[in-house]
Amino acid sequence: MSSAAPLPKRIVNGYGLGSIATGTFGTVPGLLLLPYLTDALGVAAGVAGLIVFVPKAWDVVMNPIAGRISDRSTNPAGRRRPFLLKGGLTLAFCFALMFAGPTAPPALAAGWVVLLFLLCATAYAFFQVPYFAMPAEMTQDYRERTALMTPA
Repeated sequence: MSSAAPLPKRIVNGYGLGSIATGTFGTVPGLLLLPYLTDALGVAAGVAGLIVFVPKAWDVVMNPIAGRISDRSTNPAGRRRPFLLKGGLTLAFCFALMFAGPTAPPALAAGWVVLLFLLCATAYAFFQVPYFAMPAEMTQDYRERTALMTPA
């Protein structure tokens, strides 16, 4: 165990807020997007399923890229924090736009959703990857790292 002082409560609580973004983006599209595509936009179920799948598969490409870029960052504000802010804000903006696009014809609506969902997935990669890398840089104490990474 490290002899350094424990992380301040405001740091621990601030880090914990990031779990809202990861939990929301990990859950909400699966719950809302399929019914939105099929019921509100009239997109065929098979196409809607593909639209939901493609951005999730995009993570396989984007996560290593986001990791490599954030690992090499030399930003004075910290090499991870700027990605959290920019990625989180971009994700929120694109997520709202995803549901604010054209509603007809279904092909145009589907194209809009898949494009915005891909942008969301890209922004999410630039939030999530640095977010999960931060605990190793925040403390040398494995107990604190474990506490940061697990629900209370």
